[in-house]
Amino acid sequence: MAYTILQVEKLTGISSHTLRFWAKKGLFPLVYKDDNLIKYFSDKDVEWARWIDYLRKSQMDIKSIKEYIDLAIKGESSTLKRHSMIKKQREILANNISNLQEVLQKLDDKIRIYDSMLNDGKDGLNPESKEYICCSKGGCL
Repeated sequence: MAYTILQVEKLTGISSHTLRFWAKKGLFPLVYKDDNLIKYFSDKDVEWARWIDYLRKSQMDIKSIKEYIDLAIKGESSTLKRHSMIKKQREILANNISNLQEVLQKLDDKIRIYDSMLNDGKDGLNPESKEYICCSKGGCL
């Protein structure tokens, strides 16, 4: 089956604007174009769009995704390089998740402080207050 960009948007949740941008960057080299240069995506192309979205969400840049696609088109001879690229991106994502988990914990700590303040009626985060909590206890700001 062939899908227009608007249909791919509905299928994937990826905006048509983003799909067009990716197409201009050469990320869909195998997508069929008719005589009017309208792009039609096959089921495989739709799945590829989803993978590009995963790679972007993992913070892989467009240039690297283009390199990955070019390698994929070469086939089996590029498997080791593609494996290396995906493995590296996984490490980057795992580090980002770890950092975000730390931030999430700090926000949860701050919410607990605010919950306590709301229950006690004391503003321990106001540096002008006599109830001010020392920064070493996570009370700053």
